[in-house]
Amino acid sequence: MMGVEGTAALTPQPVDSEAARRAEAARLKAEHDKEFAAFAEGSYHTVERILRAACRDREVVEDALNEAYLHGRVQWLKIRTYREPTGWVIITARYKILKELQRRQREAAVAPEDLPPAPHTDIADAWEAQETLRTWLHHLPPRHAEVFQLSREGYSNQDIARVLGLAETSIRSYKQAAKKRLRELAEEAGYTDSESRRRQGGSRGPR
Repeated sequence: MMGVEGTAALTPQPVDSEAARRAEAARLKAEHDKEFAAFAEGSYHTVERILRAACRDREVVEDALNEAYLHGRVQWLKIRTYREPTGWVIITARYKILKELQRRQREAAVAPEDLPPAPHTDIADAWEAQETLRTWLHHLPPRHAEVFQLSREGYSNQDIARVLGLAETSIRSYKQAAKKRLRELAEEAGYTDSESRRRQGGSRGPR
C-alpha cells in the first residue's frame, strides 16, 4: 500500500515540469520581444534613409520595411546572433522593393519617364538640403547610392562590404564614383565649392 501511495505521489512532477517549461518559454519570448523592439526602434530610420537613397517611392520603401521587420521578428532568434542584424533588414527590404518595382513595371502598359524635379536655387535649411541630396542620389546607380548613404550613416568600408556582400575594393570604387557624380550634379544645379572653381580656372567675374 505504501508503495502505491509513494508512486502516486510522484505523478504530479511531469505536470510541474511542463508548467516550468512553459513559464521559461514565456519569459524568453518576452525578453526577445523587448530586445527586438529596441533593435527595430534603433535601426528603422537608418535603414529607411539607406533604402530611400536608392528608391524614391516612400510608400514602396515603407511597405518593404514593415514586411522586413515583421519577417525579422519571426526570425529574430537567428538574426540576433548575426554580426550585423541591420544588414539583414537592409538586404531583405531591398529584395522586397525590387520585387514590388518589377511587379509594377509588368503591370504598367507604358512606364512614364520619372523626370527629376527642378533644382533648388537656394538651400534654406537642413531639411531642404536633405531632400535635394536625396533627389540627386536618385540619379546614381542604386548600388552607388546605397554605398554613399551607408557611408553617411557612419558605416566603414569594411562594414558596408559585409552588409552588402561586396569586396572592399568595390565599395571604395562605388563611393568615389558616387561622390564624383554628386559633385557634377551640384555644379549643374549651380552649387560650386572652392575646389570646383579651381578646376574651372578660378572664380568667375561678373557677366
